[in-house]
Amino acid sequence: MNYLKLRKLATAKSVSVFVGFAMTLSLVGGAAMPAQAATVEELTAQIASLLATISSLQTQLSSMTGGTTTTGVSYTFTRNLKLGMTGDDVMNLQKVLNMSADTQVAASGIGSAGNESSYFGGLTKAAVIKFQNKYASEVLTPVGLTLGTGYVGASTRAKLNTMGETVVTPTTPGTVVVPAGTGLTVTAASQPAASLAPASTARVPFTRVTLTAGTDGDVAVNSVTVERTGLGSDNNFAGIVLLDEDGTQLGIAKTLNSNHQATVGEEFTVKAGTSKTITIAGNMAVTATMAANAGQVVSLSVVAVNTSAAVTGALPITGAAHTINGTLTVGSATPARGPLDPDVTADKEIGSTGHTFSSVRVTAGSAEKIRLHSIRWNQSGSASKDDLANITVYVDGTAYATTVSADGKYYTASFGSGIVVDKGLQKEISIKGDIVGGTNRTVAFDLYKNTDLYVTGETYGYGITPASTGSGFATTNPWYDAVGVVTITAGSVNSISKSNTVAAQNIAILAANQPLGGFEVEVRGEAISIQQMIFNIQATGDEAENITNISLVDQNGSVIAGPVDGASTSTNSPNGTVTFTDTVTFPTGKTVLTLKGQLGSTFVSNDTVAASTTPSSQWTTVTGQDTGDSISLSTFGLVTGNTMTVKAGALAISLSSQPTDRSVIAGAQGFEFARYILDAGQSGEDVRLTTLPLEHTLGTIVNANLSNCNLYDGDTNVTDDTNVTLAASGADTTFTFNDGGMVVPKGTQKSLSMRCDLAAGATSGTIQWGLSALSSYTAATAVGSGQTVAETATANAGQTMTAATSGSFTVTNDASLLYSTAQAGSTGVTLAKLRFTAGATEAVDLKQIALQLANTASNSPADLVGEKVMIYNGSTLIGTAQFGGANADNATSTQLSPAPRVEPGESVLLTIKADLSAHNVNEGTPGAFLSVSYDGDNNGINGNYATGADSQVTISGTSSDVTTNGLRIFRTVPTIAVTSNGGTLSAGANLYTFTVTNPNNRDVVFKKFSMSVATTGGNTNGFILYGDGVAFNSSVTLTTTGQVLELSALATSQAKVVPANSTKTYVLKASTAVDAASVSETINLALLADTSYPALAGLMGSVTNVDAGAADTDNIIWSPFSTTTPVATSDTENNQDWTNGYGLPGFPANAAFQTQTWTRSN
Repeated sequence: MNYLKLRKLATAKSVSVFVGFAMTLSLVGGAAMPAQAATVEELTAQIASLLATISSLQTQLSSMTGGTTTTGVSYTFTRNLKLGMTGDDVMNLQKVLNMSADTQVAASGIGSAGNESSYFGGLTKAAVIKFQNKYASEVLTPVGLTLGTGYVGASTRAKLNTMGETVVTPTTPGTVVVPAGTGLTVTAASQPAASLAPASTARVPFTRVTLTAGTDGDVAVNSVTVERTGLGSDNNFAGIVLLDEDGTQLGIAKTLNSNHQATVGEEFTVKAGTSKTITIAGNMAVTATMAANAGQVVSLSVVAVNTSAAVTGALPITGAAHTINGTLTVGSATPARGPLDPDVTADKEIGSTGHTFSSVRVTAGSAEKIRLHSIRWNQSGSASKDDLANITVYVDGTAYATTVSADGKYYTASFGSGIVVDKGLQKEISIKGDIVGGTNRTVAFDLYKNTDLYVTGETYGYGITPASTGSGFATTNPWYDAVGVVTITAGSVNSISKSNTVAAQNIAILAANQPLGGFEVEVRGEAISIQQMIFNIQATGDEAENITNISLVDQNGSVIAGPVDGASTSTNSPNGTVTFTDTVTFPTGKTVLTLKGQLGSTFVSNDTVAASTTPSSQWTTVTGQDTGDSISLSTFGLVTGNTMTVKAGALAISLSSQPTDRSVIAGAQGFEFARYILDAGQSGEDVRLTTLPLEHTLGTIVNANLSNCNLYDGDTNVTDDTNVTLAASGADTTFTFNDGGMVVPKGTQKSLSMRCDLAAGATSGTIQWGLSALSSYTAATAVGSGQTVAETATANAGQTMTAATSGSFTVTNDASLLYSTAQAGSTGVTLAKLRFTAGATEAVDLKQIALQLANTASNSPADLVGEKVMIYNGSTLIGTAQFGGANADNATSTQLSPAPRVEPGESVLLTIKADLSAHNVNEGTPGAFLSVSYDGDNNGINGNYATGADSQVTISGTSSDVTTNGLRIFRTVPTIAVTSNGGTLSAGANLYTFTVTNPNNRDVVFKKFSMSVATTGGNTNGFILYGDGVAFNSSVTLTTTGQVLELSALATSQAKVVPANSTKTYVLKASTAVDAASVSETINLALLADTSYPALAGLMGSVTNVDAGAADTDNIIWSPFSTTTPVATSDTENNQDWTNGYGLPGFPANAAFQTQTWTRSN
């Protein structure tokens, strides 16, 4: 119907107010009238009828603004009702509920008085529960319930059917209605440029119009009527769509009717005083049709805007006229069922979350890249939008929110600026969400039309109509009909099992709340209620009827059923049952049930109790709390909890073997003399001790030397509320526990330490804390039953602690620090690691240490920057030691701070570090051997000493001098690294490869490298070492296997020079090799290290001096050129500035590198 034309009728004034409502009624009541098919007289009659209906409605609405007397609903309820159902009886149910303020469905809006609906939702359920609780004696009590369920069964219906008498509806404020706008202006917007309309393109923009609402209210627009104009055919269009300002499609695509018109869009709102621009677009037909119509020029005109508001503006409005084209090849988008698509039907319970309903995969064709803009899923199942939540679209893991259409059936997700898919690549689009209601309804997310996936090409910019050839896709609607239809099911009980959190354990006699067994129930989908639960009790050695006050307790400690008493199946039978008739509600998830009860006095130790249940027959009236459905437990057979053993209260007291015999320093505070074990492992209940008598025996020591004796639980003093006076040696002293007693939980042990202070003057004698037989001890009681516990005590005199004056410490060299070389001028160089170990008597605090320079002929304090060293405890600097002065080679540290504490029998490692002096033509001692050692001769307050942690006396060191491995200092220290891994042997091929790295800004020179060689078969020979491609030596031939391969540098070869701040690669090659096919050969090579420093007249020597040394001291010869200019000449070999390779970085633990193998097979 064209509402713009209707304004010309004589009844236009009335129509402008009520025509929107009339349209709604006409659509609800029957088929819509054909456009322009009614006469003026017929329209006038219809409007008059509508006005009468509206007048009646207005009368009803006005009656809601104040309190009135309303006649009860005259309706007979004949069927049970529950969440998710629909029908007239649901509407009448809501009317009855709304008759009273304390049971009303809602105070305003949907469900309120006068706004009742035919859908049984959450508000209705809540109101039913209030109704059932209000009339509990008539509705709940007859069927054994105490709380409303929200399910309308027989007893609830019976009460509803009596509610026809007159009741007074309470006065409620009238509903505030926001007035609708009365005017809408339609104008032409900026139109698209005329262009081509290629085949199979989508959402080609034709016409844009701007809608402006008046200032008196929002305007709801139902749809827009469009007419195809221009010199072209209707079949050029596969469909017409309406697009919002952001490109979102409003409603579904419509085809043109016989009048060349289509009504497109769904209801949208133009806010008061604002404008909205909408676009009429076309989905173009396939190539075959468009090719036949090529050259036609078509346009789309807006001929009507359908709204209840008065529409002004010059219609029709026509936008761009596009030329039909059947030859332009645009991009393509080929869909297929996505890997994440379930592809099978499934049942999903209410409460299921994150379920993937459907998925499609889109592949871009080869013509152009494509851009994905949005997708519009059609939920074609019977579920409503209220049955679903958190519906979200995902593209490659990225989430996109959805908007839901007015009818609740279409879910649209926009991808922002779009997702570009390169040619030949693909994207997967899935939709997932939660199920929150709708038992027995279905969920199916389809794509109704191929244009519901909005795709454009990146080259031409046209919308692309996706193909219909992929797996799961069709040329008809729905375009993608999902296979993975979900049927929503009610809640269920997933498992009922024994709970091991209620473990087999000892239980007490006469104590309340003793565990009898544990069970775990897992519920899915919705909470359930169980009206009656029966458990079996087997009381071996006694009778089930002697267990009373039995309750059912959840994991939070809340009593959810009971207490009730056990009942034997026959007189004096150990077998029986316990029946709970309280309705128990189980939430979704896991619930742990514990049966707790009280055992009678006839039970004795070692009787047992076992609880079990058969839910299929012993748990009855199981109901879903959301759906009201009955839930079957038929698959759950016998479940038996862990067996409990009856035990009387018991306690065993004994003395631990720790601490062992040891010394105790005079003046010690809080010294541990003994440990007592309180064992309730065989007790049926927790045991409380109020006092504990303990024996002590003294030798030479007297009581006055001991003070502050107390028992400790860990670090907590548990007996310090009273001042204890020690009994005589050999007698018991009674200790009283704080806070009314010490509780030892059943099945556990507790260890208590006896700690005392020893007087400073008690430097000799012995102390023993032990345990007597405690034959008359009665201060242990059972916590639950209050009975006195019969304890057993194992007599023990205790370990002997001997008083001593002070502790001690020793010092050793830490073997992890090997001899090494160091570069002059380096900072923070580790010189030594000294390990300080305390004696077993007491902990010591290291206060000061004395150091000295060993081998003074080869080093001096001048080798240290500032003639000092730094002392570290881990990474913490705790002191320094200054050499020089009158006794230059000796130094005493500053007071160490913080002073390292060394626990008895434990060690602390102190590291000595220093900054090294530079080497150059004027300063430094090339090749200096620096060794900082522990000076064991300097003890006492001016040398090595510590303080006893207990005794607080000064303790001198007892170790003699401790020598460290030391290090050599050179102007430059190169690093060697092997880079080869063995391989295939052939003449001229690379064999052993290593690098030399020079980290300093001064060249170094190598005269000699040595390798171990072992061969089998063949005769590989003619060895030359190349440094960065330059020969290092003349060819070397070995005459016998097992010889050392000595590679001496040519006098002027640049291969022996490693330039400053660089790395040189050395490669060993063999110039000859037997290449006979019948000969196999293997050669093993390793670069040799020097294992000690050469014996020289001075700290360094000439090449000849070094090479004349022992076989293990001349494998590598090199020079740092400490004071002269590095050059590759024979003259420099006479400099007294050469050394060997001992301690060079890179060699593993100063030993040769691992042997590598090269092989040639026959």
